[in-house]
Amino acid sequence: MRIHFTGVKGSGMSSLAQICKQKGHTVTGSDVAETFFTDKLLSQADIEVLPFQEENVQNVDIVCASAAYGSSHIELKTASEQDIPILTYPMLLGELTKDHESVLISGTHGKTTTTGLVGAMMMNADFDPTIVVGSYIETLKNNARFGRGRHLVLEACEYKRHFLHYNGKVMVVTNIDFDHPDYFPDIEDTFTAFQEAVDKLPENGALIVCGDNLARNLAAPCRVISYGLSEDNDVVGVKKEPGKFDVYVHGELLGEMTTPLLGEHNIQNALAMVSVGLYYDVPFRVMQETLRNYIGVKRRLELKGELNQHLIYDDYAHHPTEIRVTLHAVKENFPYARVVSIFQPHTYSRTKRLLGEFAQSFQSADWVVLTDIFASEREKDKTVEIQELVEETKKHHPRVTYIPKSELRQWFEEISQANERHVFLTMGAGDIYKEGEKALEQFLLTS
Repeated sequence: MRIHFTGVKGSGMSSLAQICKQKGHTVTGSDVAETFFTDKLLSQADIEVLPFQEENVQNVDIVCASAAYGSSHIELKTASEQDIPILTYPMLLGELTKDHESVLISGTHGKTTTTGLVGAMMMNADFDPTIVVGSYIETLKNNARFGRGRHLVLEACEYKRHFLHYNGKVMVVTNIDFDHPDYFPDIEDTFTAFQEAVDKLPENGALIVCGDNLARNLAAPCRVISYGLSEDNDVVGVKKEPGKFDVYVHGELLGEMTTPLLGEHNIQNALAMVSVGLYYDVPFRVMQETLRNYIGVKRRLELKGELNQHLIYDDYAHHPTEIRVTLHAVKENFPYARVVSIFQPHTYSRTKRLLGEFAQSFQSADWVVLTDIFASEREKDKTVEIQELVEETKKHHPRVTYIPKSELRQWFEEISQANERHVFLTMGAGDIYKEGEKALEQFLLTS
């Protein structure tokens, strides 16, 4: 089959394109000229990225369209006029789930890390799984893996109920929180979406939920395994020190685990992996080895480098809950350093709807730096100003500064001269990570 991917550089799209090619399909792709981390991965897979043009969809069987582009896009308009089937990314991925025993990793937060952990564990246990994930996984050296086994491990996003396209035997729900206010009106509808996805599970399948949050209230037509830090879960993690915890199953000690990943939220993600492993009878030693050697995910508490004596980390956190737990993890591991959060809000709709929650999410930071809002392709109206978030955050934090994005590199250069050690954390789902990278590049050039 000949499949063309419109917007192929997207993290999910590029992953699916690679899998389709390795399954024997003829794959072409198109996108903007801007460079992304996926350019290298697509090149390695021998998938050429073409500029957008109507000729790209001539003589193809299916067009897979990125959510970033609507029906007026030149390629999608042409495909529609020629009656070429147009499938969205979740629709085509849903077709792939029909060919496998699929493990769906869902939840408002933690999906990518948990998908990587579960996928790596199943690789180490010789399941030879296919893996589709939304970011670069250092352990995989890719954002996709084509396996010969029957299992597919995939990141299943709740946005616009995309995960209802997927057929899974096992579903992990890391948490349920209110996000995507441009689609979900409230937390009740968010929960309903997850329940609808759970209702699709077969009776011989399994629902694996973090019992420390709202996900514990999901009702399943199959076996349920709960995990978390609370004692009333089936699988419980008891923290001993940063990076080390004991695992109990129904009150019995299974053993100790160590991890290079920071934060209690990553203990929960590891427990999700353990729960999947228990369902599939994976030896505990394989789980231990997987976690101990797991390097992590691009843009998830990723150490970018050292600026003078200061460290620069980057994280994809773009929701108040993610910001809070990420900053707590950093402060816990660097208690004697000044932790500076450099946050770029992502989308006007999310910033406006969660303004109060954002303002109160920086408690573990010593200094909050806010920069310009990153607007989504989907948004046309500027419904909130960054100064509104600045003023609201000042009500809850003693040190808050607004710095325009264009001035961040100069600010980094000036603050790097400080004697007191700082840990800088760029945060957001937009392009804020580039500012830390630019500062490091400038430092290397001048040092």
